[in-house]
Amino acid sequence: MTTTKPSSRTRKPILPRSRETRAAARAARIPVQPRSTPAPASGKLGRLVELMQRPEGASLEQLCAETNWQPHSVRGALAGSLKRSRGYEIASERIDGVRIYRIEPQKQPEVAA
Repeated sequence: MTTTKPSSRTRKPILPRSRETRAAARAARIPVQPRSTPAPASGKLGRLVELMQRPEGASLEQLCAETNWQPHSVRGALAGSLKRSRGYEIASERIDGVRIYRIEPQKQPEVAA
């Protein structure tokens, strides 16, 4: 018994989406809402958080050396996994030509006794 490829008649034609269809699909997506309290990061992301929570912060070179990632991967992790998904507030500033990234230490909510 031999198997044959499906004929081109049985394949569904690929139709280009119109601009309106793409816009409707984009609008239907649910945006990611950051958490009120950031979820703890573990592994390499946790190490990034630890470095950026230091009073002096961390440079991109330090973050790359710690994770063994390329600079674009570190910046992507900061913007996506830490900022958007986990809700960390990441601040950056340029000091003497070097970009420094910081995360303010999280304040624990006060418990009423």
